[in-house]
Amino acid sequence: MSNQAAGRAAAILAVAIGTIALSGCISLGPKTVDDTPDGVPSPASTETAGSPAPDDLIVRTADTELRLDSLPAEAGYEGMPDDVPAITGDDLYVFVRQDGWMLFAEQRGGDVVGCGMDVSEPEITDLGKGWWKVANRSEADTYALWLQAASGPGLPIGGTVGSSQAYVKWTTETTFGVPATSSLDLTRNSDGDGGSVELHLRDLTTPLNAVKATVALGGGEESVDLPLSIPDWACDQPGDLTLFSRLSPEQMATLGTDDAVDYDVELFLDGTTYTAAGTVDAASSAEPTWTPALP
Repeated sequence: MSNQAAGRAAAILAVAIGTIALSGCISLGPKTVDDTPDGVPSPASTETAGSPAPDDLIVRTADTELRLDSLPAEAGYEGMPDDVPAITGDDLYVFVRQDGWMLFAEQRGGDVVGCGMDVSEPEITDLGKGWWKVANRSEADTYALWLQAASGPGLPIGGTVGSSQAYVKWTTETTFGVPATSSLDLTRNSDGDGGSVELHLRDLTTPLNAVKATVALGGGEESVDLPLSIPDWACDQPGDLTLFSRLSPEQMATLGTDDAVDYDVELFLDGTTYTAAGTVDAASSAEPTWTPALP
């Protein structure tokens, strides 16, 4: 290859590598904690929990920076230790040092009904430069905040594989209105022995003193009409509701073998009737749109 050709090849290779790096396919290396985007506070006070490694999480509020020793991954299932640091405020800022790692956060409240913690997700925003904003969007309360940063399928070439996770005792100051949501699930038993339909309602503001629901599946003359009721195994947090009905093999046969099934739900809650119609299949949950909107 001539020197001129070699030079052209080298230039093309350099442009290609630069393009890949700019597109995020090649790791740009660890981030620097002091290189902060606009809006990230620079508190005067720093506290340390344990003996944090370079890739462990850093959490900031306007007043305090916490450097958190990573816990074992199974800590996410075992619950918050008693000696975790506490922090107050509706907005937290979390530094994730390694390029390409993603942040996951979960607010875990009390176990009001004996069925496990009341779990909600804060709003997470990638601010760039390794910084993430974690914002409360639930009630003002004290939570076990589980934070986990880890590599994944989107890790850039040359990026570091690993994870870091920690708890923070998080006291939020503002109550945010959480909209009611719902999902409808149709299950076809793999052994051909019928199936079931479940309606899940979450974050309702009505007291749920009077509840009644029916669902029509299939539509037309071949529809299957079912009453929905609270199953014995349901264990819902306050404001949540699970309604359920089994489908016999004969009823499943009436619905046919098409993946998608039409549904029409009528729901009575505390003196008000709500209706929703759409299509559901066994592969994924439907998200009904209600008239009027759920309380």
